[in-house]
Amino acid sequence: MTKHTSDTLHRPAESFRALQVDVPKNLTNIRVILFEPREPGNIGSVARVVKGMGLSELYLVNPVPFQDVDAAWKMAHGAKDVLKNSIVVSELKDALDGVKYLVGTTHRRRDPRLPPPVTAREAANSVASVSQNQSVGLLFGREDFGLSTDQLSLCQLIASVPMATKNPSLNLAQAVQIFAYEVFIASLDEHAPENITYADINAMEEFYERVTRLLDKVGVVPYNQDWETYLKSLRRVFSRAPLEERDIATLDMIFSTTYRHIVRLEDKLGITEK
Repeated sequence: MTKHTSDTLHRPAESFRALQVDVPKNLTNIRVILFEPREPGNIGSVARVVKGMGLSELYLVNPVPFQDVDAAWKMAHGAKDVLKNSIVVSELKDALDGVKYLVGTTHRRRDPRLPPPVTAREAANSVASVSQNQSVGLLFGREDFGLSTDQLSLCQLIASVPMATKNPSLNLAQAVQIFAYEVFIASLDEHAPENITYADINAMEEFYERVTRLLDKVGVVPYNQDWETYLKSLRRVFSRAPLEERDIATLDMIFSTTYRHIVRLEDKLGITEK
């Protein structure tokens, strides 16, 4: 029988780890976002991952009820505080409030108009760099469907976990564990803060809406009047170069001023919309 001394019994839990590391400070700027998780046990497991990998923010978009489900709390062993403090919102845009850099995850081939996916490890290096001074979101989709093309088009970066076979795919909690681990390891290295300040994801979406409103006003008609598809292409054009807050303000001045000028001219000429 192992004899425990008084000092051993009162040592911090971390001191029993085979590998002890200081938790990188940038991890507090990283938000794990689950879109419509369907399994309470997965939600609890992700809470455990979030705490174990030094993260703190867990957002749940329209999840199944989990607060009174035993499986959620059982799987959140040691991380019930994270589960209790998780932020539940009804829409994705609410979970993206304040996020400046968004990484979407997928295991399937996607629309070719989307940026090509990178590996979880490559994404982790980008996340570790941006999160030095800005808020980063890691977005995960439903267990059955994953993220839609529309949701992935919101992201500056799309990432996937390389696997040896097509099936089976990773469980949601397993996928979060891999990405969180890679981000944690990447964050142990030194990273210079980004020298640009990314525009908020939601601010970018509002900007795109104003651009399409102007295009519609001047008679631009996308193929088959499919504005959603056109918007994906528009996002891809602007995503080729990282847009800062000041870039959005500059571009917005052009589009918004032009729109207002057209409206004033229509009022002056007595033109009404059909």
